Amino acid sequence: MVLPFSLKSSNSYLIATFLFLGLTIVPLFLVKPVLAQSLEPLNPRDMNMKISGEFTFASVGDLMIRRPASQLADADVQAALQLISEADLSFGNMEGELGNLREFEGPLNGFMGTHEVAADLKVMGFDMVNRAQNHLLDSEVAGMLSTNNLLDAAGIVHAGSGRNLDEAAAPVFLELAQGRIALVGMHAPIFPEHRRLAATVQEGSLGGRAGLNMLNYSETILVTEEQFASLKKVRDQFQEYRFNYDNPRPLVRNESANSLRFPASSSGRDDPTYRVAAAGELPGTVDYTLNSRDVSRILRSIRNARQYADYVVATAHIHQSQSVLEQQHLSTMPPAFYVDLAHQAIDTGADVFVGHGVQTLRGIEIYQGKPIFYGLGEFFRESLWDLPAVLGMVDADQTSDRYQFSRNFGNSTQSLESLVAISHYDEGELIEVRLYPTELGSDGPDSRLGIPRLAKHDKAREILERVQRLSQGFGTNIDIDGSVGIIRVN
Repeated sequence: MVLPFSLKSSNSYLIATFLFLGLTIVPLFLVKPVLAQSLEPLNPRDMNMKISGEFTFASVGDLMIRRPASQLADADVQAALQLISEADLSFGNMEGELGNLREFEGPLNGFMGTHEVAADLKVMGFDMVNRAQNHLLDSEVAGMLSTNNLLDAAGIVHAGSGRNLDEAAAPVFLELAQGRIALVGMHAPIFPEHRRLAATVQEGSLGGRAGLNMLNYSETILVTEEQFASLKKVRDQFQEYRFNYDNPRPLVRNESANSLRFPASSSGRDDPTYRVAAAGELPGTVDYTLNSRDVSRILRSIRNARQYADYVVATAHIHQSQSVLEQQHLSTMPPAFYVDLAHQAIDTGADVFVGHGVQTLRGIEIYQGKPIFYGLGEFFRESLWDLPAVLGMVDADQTSDRYQFSRNFGNSTQSLESLVAISHYDEGELIEVRLYPTELGSDGPDSRLGIPRLAKHDKAREILERVQRLSQGFGTNIDIDGSVGIIRVN
C-alpha cells in the first residue's frame, strides 16, 4: 500500500542490422514537443519552490540492493552513505523487490532482496524512492505489495506503483520540518511484453490491475532514401508469396510516401516502422511518439503536486536510447522525447527531474534554474545476487551470463560507476550541484560487488570528465575540484 504521508526520521547489412536491433540518435536540436492536454497554469505564487533558507537534496540512480549494507566498517562506503544521511532530503530508485525469503508466499523470481533492506535504506538516510521500474513484478503482485509494505513500515515514501492506476500515478507526500515534499514516478517499457506492468484504472468493480505508472510510446526508425527504397522492395517482394497461405496478413494501407511498416515475426512483436530522415536528422535515430493520454496524466499529477507541496520531485525510469547503433542499457545520450518530457515536467511544476534506468551515466542539464539528471547510474548494483544459488538450489557459477552482466557488462565497468548529486538551494533558488563519483568494487571480491564507495581520485576524475563531456551539449559547465564536480548556477 502507498501511504500518502510520512515523516522523515534521520544500415543491405546495415538495413538487416536495423531490423534486428531496436532503438536511436535524435539530435537534441530536433526535439519535438510531446502532445499532451493543455493545463491551466497555477497561480505564480504556487509555482515557486517554497522552502526557505538552505536546503539540500541528494539524488542517486538505482538502488539494486539485496542485503543490508549500512553497518559496513569501510571508510569509503561510509563516506558515500554519509552524503545521503546528511542531506535534508534523499532519493533513489528502488530497483527490484523485497520480501522475507523464508515466509514469502509469492514466486521468488528475478531481483528479490531480503526484507531487512527497507529498514537499512532508512538508516542510510533515504526518504523517498521511485517504484515505477521494469522489475516491479519480478515476483508478481505479491512481490510488489511486499516491497511497498516494507517501505511503508520503514517510513520511506514511494511513488509510481499501486493497486490501480490512480494509486500508481498519484503524487505522494513527505512532511519535513522545512516543508512538504511531493514525488511523482513513471516508467517507459523496454519491450512490448513489459506493458503487462502497467496499472489500470478501476471503475466500480471492474479493472484496477496492480502495477506501475506507465508511459507508453510508439517508435519509428529513421533511414536514408536509399535504405527506405531497399526496405520497401524487400517488403513488397515478400507479398509475392502471400497466396501460399490461407490467412495472409492484410496489406498495409494508408502509408505516407516516406514511411512504411516492415513485418516482424508472427509472435506478437510490434512491426517496426521506418521513415526517411529529414534534413538534419541522423539515420539510425529512433523517433519516439509518446502516448498523449499518459503524458497528460503524468503532467496532471505533477501540477497537482505543485499546488500542494513546497518542493516537487519528478522521476522516470527510462532505458530508451537515441539510436539503434547504441548498446541497450549503455546509451549515454537521452533520446529527444526524454529531454522534452523533462522540460515539460519542470514547466508544469517540478523542482527537479531525476532520471535512471540505463546502467551508465548521462549528462546533466540546468533548465529554468532547475536540475535535470538524465541518468545517475546505479548507486547499488548487487545484480550478482542469484536466488537459486543463495537458497542452495544450484552451484554458484562465476562463468555465467549473470556474472558477466554483473562485473563486465558491455565489456566495460561503466555500469559499476555512479554519482551522488547534491543539489544546494538557498531561499528557494538552486545555487550549485555537487557531484560525488562512486564505484561499486569492480576489483574487489564478489561479496562486496555492487556496494557503493567514494571513487578514488583517478577514477573519480575519469567519471567526472565523462559526465562533463556529456553535459556540454546541454550548456552545462562542470568544474572539477579534486574528486568533486561542481555545477555553479547563476
